[in-house]
Amino acid sequence: MMNPSAALLLILAAAASCPSARAFTVPSASQNAMHRLGGQRTNAFDRTTTPTCGTCCAGKVPITTSMALPALPAAAVTAVTAATAAIQSAILTGPHVLPVAGLTAISAAAVVPLTLIRQAYSFSVGYGAAVAAMCSALVGIFGLPSPLGRAAWYTAAGSSGGGGAGVLGGVTMAPAPQLLAYAGLIYGVRLASFLFLREVAVPSKREQIKKLDKTSRPARVPFAAAVGMFYAFMVSPVLYAVRSGAALSCPFDVCTVATLGQVQWAGVILAFFGLAVEATADTHKFLVKRDYDYATSFVGPTGGLYRMSRHPNYLGEILFWAGMFLGGIPAFGKNVVAWLAGSIGLWGIVSIMIGATKRLDEKQADRYESQLAYTTWRKKVKAPLFPFVNK
Repeated sequence: MMNPSAALLLILAAAASCPSARAFTVPSASQNAMHRLGGQRTNAFDRTTTPTCGTCCAGKVPITTSMALPALPAAAVTAVTAATAAIQSAILTGPHVLPVAGLTAISAAAVVPLTLIRQAYSFSVGYGAAVAAMCSALVGIFGLPSPLGRAAWYTAAGSSGGGGAGVLGGVTMAPAPQLLAYAGLIYGVRLASFLFLREVAVPSKREQIKKLDKTSRPARVPFAAAVGMFYAFMVSPVLYAVRSGAALSCPFDVCTVATLGQVQWAGVILAFFGLAVEATADTHKFLVKRDYDYATSFVGPTGGLYRMSRHPNYLGEILFWAGMFLGGIPAFGKNVVAWLAGSIGLWGIVSIMIGATKRLDEKQADRYESQLAYTTWRKKVKAPLFPFVNK
């Protein structure tokens, strides 16, 4: 019998192969939001001419099958359509807490089903999937270009990149809010894929995750929904950045637009840097330890980023989310909800990473304290998390 996790990924892959299988349509209001971001750009996700799945891939053999999927009840279709419209409206123009509530609904829609498969997925595969789902939704709802095309990232020197765009190395970069959304999408897809593949490839991880299934599936739903709300808080700075576009606002009335733009670009750079650090550290650790799953001796890694920090993957995660928060600050203005949600999200993930660093440090010390390879490495690398900070 196929593992349910593998079955889920196959279903998602099949759905993703068809461009018409998109969860969100773009209302005309998103055109205005896109003009705020990029000026010259048009809605790249216009659904009005989307072909059917059987003919969407030019040059490929059309899909033909005699199997018909059962039609959803009319009431269910109506309910889903109404919910989707409500979420879109809340994210696009909703006041007060409604934008974050809309983001929470998307996040929970990703986290809850995966938590029903494995309880631990709330904090692993579900975490990455939720971030990817929210940022993908922001790309679709606000009509941003698909990140798969080069023009979505930069254009030739002299071209208009619209509000928030920057010039770097002779090219005009895409608007900073747009790049923040892409960073979140890449981060989520990379993390969810890595954690799932690691579970498949490493038996001890698979056993560990399975052992955490201690709660009945119905009882997991409220907790998973709450976790989804926390993830929405983490991504909320991106939401407000994309919503405001080039309309930056300083809450203290002492900032210039140029300064706010620089702050936003600093956030973009920090987010992508953190993403690269975490991905590099995760991959390095996986490659070193994959053949020593049940080994009792310390095998590392001790090189690369692990020469500067004992847990650079956690460091990269903190840097990424700090960058996302920094990139959203210029769009917060005097919006109390934006400041509160973004601050809770950043404080929460930093606290989680610091706690995880301490626990893993203690676990490694208990297991390897008598081994020369470990004690030598620990003496050389005194920083558990932040380089040059020994506590």
